[in-house]
Amino acid sequence: MCLVLFFKVCIESLASASEKPIRIGAIYPFSGHSSSTGQDIKAAIDLAADIVNGSYDIDLPLARKAGLSSHGNANIEILYRDSRSDDLRGAAIVKDLILQDKVIALLGCYNSTVTAAASEQAEALKIPFLNPDSTAPILTQRGLKWFFRTTPDDLMFAQNFFTFFSELGGKMKIRIPKRLILVYENRLWGTSVARVERKLALNFGYEIAADIPYDVRQMSFEEELNQIKSALPGILLQSSYADDAVSFMKGYKARQINPEAIVAMNAGFVDPSFLEKLGPDGNFILSREVWAPDIGSKKPLLKAVNDLFFKRFGRNMNGTSARAFTGLIVLADAINRARALTPAAIRDSLLATEMSGDNLIMPWDGVSFDPQTGQNRLGKGIIVQVQDDSYRTVWPWDLSESAVIWPMPGWTSREVKKQK
Repeated sequence: MCLVLFFKVCIESLASASEKPIRIGAIYPFSGHSSSTGQDIKAAIDLAADIVNGSYDIDLPLARKAGLSSHGNANIEILYRDSRSDDLRGAAIVKDLILQDKVIALLGCYNSTVTAAASEQAEALKIPFLNPDSTAPILTQRGLKWFFRTTPDDLMFAQNFFTFFSELGGKMKIRIPKRLILVYENRLWGTSVARVERKLALNFGYEIAADIPYDVRQMSFEEELNQIKSALPGILLQSSYADDAVSFMKGYKARQINPEAIVAMNAGFVDPSFLEKLGPDGNFILSREVWAPDIGSKKPLLKAVNDLFFKRFGRNMNGTSARAFTGLIVLADAINRARALTPAAIRDSLLATEMSGDNLIMPWDGVSFDPQTGQNRLGKGIIVQVQDDSYRTVWPWDLSESAVIWPMPGWTSREVKKQK
């Protein structure tokens, strides 16, 4: 009788262990100037977690069987925390998630300054930290051993801009002015983008007509708008988060600021709030991206997942939400392949990741991390343009479904066309 009872207790213990969810911490801005982006990221991560925990007839890793098959079909549980876009808060949250909530891996944090601080805290506590969406190049140049990034960085994206300009001038015979106006938020992300753009401008023979950093906490951008107008003509290269991107665009219209083109470093210019708040006034901006709905015609998996997202949330994914979705899929796959549910085993599994592009919703060659830096070596970028209130791929040419509109129509000509 005692022996039977002993085995019964053991079996029940094993069952409860397999049913216990595997906790992953996710740190994102759910309040403050990037809150709309944070909510969009959360929606994508929620969908990815549901796919991992459920059973879906799509060709994603872990989709067809419920839970993590290598660990008793355990579910993953996402513990969300609000960074408020604050780096010190982000680092403190990491400590709490690891020591109090017992997460075995971390995901985050969108804002590069927060990602930098949070990942250093995770490094000190030896917990894997996967970053799907922060693009400051310095993040993978710090010698960290527990940090992994799936997205390409701003060096690649900025190089894409200059290649795009060269090909517009060469293949498309479009006159490209050699004057650039740099506008960027003055923290880690914006300043690192500007540093790369300055270097590439020199290499490609462009003049920096104006170099304009700003503080995202400002209530007004009057001074910056005046500087931009004085620096015209030229191409405006801008790195802004959601609220400030909208504020600048409203300022451009009010002051009739008409650059040859606005070429954005993603972020606020692809946030769902951008077109919601601006409507047609958001048309014609160009932005680097990693994902766009129109690529679904060439990549059925992208369309299948975007359809699920649209059905649930009533809108398409964008590059930021698609990267977050992909980040959790990559992390969950690594946890499933790990020999044990320990941070060290998960880190080893991430290092061994070799995921084919066929199993991603991104137009990448795949995911494979550089063992020295933790950077995904197989990511790629695209360039989109807002046309008729939607983001359309215009580069590279083999993925393009729409022709680029260059130069950007001036505000007066847009109003005349609208009246007709």
